[in-house]
Amino acid sequence: MERVNWFKNINEATEDIKGGSKLLMMFFYSPSCEGSMKTINETLEKEEVVHLIEREYAPVKLNIDEKKSLAKERNVDWTPTFIIADEHGRELERWVGFLPPRDFMAQSLLSKGLADFHLERQAEAIREFDEVIEEFADTDLVPEAEYFLGAANYKLTGQNDTLIDVSHILTTRYPESQWTKKCSVWSHLTHSAPFVGYDGGGSVGGGAY
Repeated sequence: MERVNWFKNINEATEDIKGGSKLLMMFFYSPSCEGSMKTINETLEKEEVVHLIEREYAPVKLNIDEKKSLAKERNVDWTPTFIIADEHGRELERWVGFLPPRDFMAQSLLSKGLADFHLERQAEAIREFDEVIEEFADTDLVPEAEYFLGAANYKLTGQNDTLIDVSHILTTRYPESQWTKKCSVWSHLTHSAPFVGYDGGGSVGGGAY
């Protein structure tokens, strides 16, 4: 049985990811929390989960009973909590609560994609959103991955095409999703025409997507 190779502390983990594509994963747990223990004994015991974590992250396991000041500093008020951060320890994404293995893997990939999106690493984000959509089509996270796939492609190319395609996919397949409602503003776009104000530099102003 494979197990996650946890780093000893946050400093060791952040040192390991400097200059690379991996990010820091902080796992806050409590031995008295049923959700934490199910995460440890069920989800994190799965070989495919271990491989995904070690492919994308430098993981650190933090007992909130022993790391009370750090938990307070990180605004952790429930367990389990997973926080994704960059090499400087700056939080980019988080999720809370127990997830079974496949849902955990989908959430891990989506959070990595969103983190890379925030870091303007759009090619990485596109890869991760695509993987969520293709490999975890049975999970609830696909509409969000589709939405941000469109946004990441737009930020990378300045072209509207993917926004239009994603809007069509979400409207057709997930009509009741909040992400379908959010992308409804893209319905007026035309193919291969960047938004007014696009500067060609891979970024847009607030509210563009």
